Amino acid sequence: MKTTVLKNTVHRMVGFVARPHVPWLIMEWLNIHWPRGYHFLRFGTWNLNSAQHWDSAWTRHGQDGFRASEELSTIRHRIIELVPPKAVVLDAGCGVGELLALLKKEKECRCFGLDISLVAVGKARQDRIPGCVSALPAIPYASKTFDAVVCTETLEHITNTNETVAEIARVVRPGGIVIISVPHGTVDREEVHVHRFTVKRFKKTLLPYFHVDNIDVIVEGTNQTLLARTTRYQ
Repeated sequence: MKTTVLKNTVHRMVGFVARPHVPWLIMEWLNIHWPRGYHFLRFGTWNLNSAQHWDSAWTRHGQDGFRASEELSTIRHRIIELVPPKAVVLDAGCGVGELLALLKKEKECRCFGLDISLVAVGKARQDRIPGCVSALPAIPYASKTFDAVVCTETLEHITNTNETVAEIARVVRPGGIVIISVPHGTVDREEVHVHRFTVKRFKKTLLPYFHVDNIDVIVEGTNQTLLARTTRYQ
């Protein structure tokens, strides 16, 4: 009981500080340059992206996919082109499994998903996409299991990005491909993101674990996305 009262008190104090007493320009600067600090002032937590948050989000938006899925269709088509036919594929941060369903249909891949949201994974399972519920960086699959791993629009939500990339490297076989996309940090202003990736930072994050074949900047409408195709070191 005392713990709950204390948490509520802290939350109210954070809310008082953040809205509207911290000047808008400072909040905007924090959102761009120190997103985690912005999260703390805005939401009372260093990272809003909990299982509860995403379960609620999928429930609110429905289970047929976020609007962003349509907005980023170019990314999905590019990934489908890059993944080898009949590959064993993991989508880390799979949502309801839209990309995996396309890979299964168009490339005859054997597909597996992972997501923090039980609501999303439940929908994927209904569509016959095997999936497990886990918060990255934890990936509860054996080492060297997958021919390819995809991770789209996910790293920007994860507190421990380096640990997540290390786990992805662990579960993909040597020489296997890993395709990761993130919003371009120079234009990304989404407040639920806790990282802003420039090309330089993105490449630095990936290089300890993968040979970076290329990082493309994909412009689609008002979105700019960094799409990396990498290969795990032998």
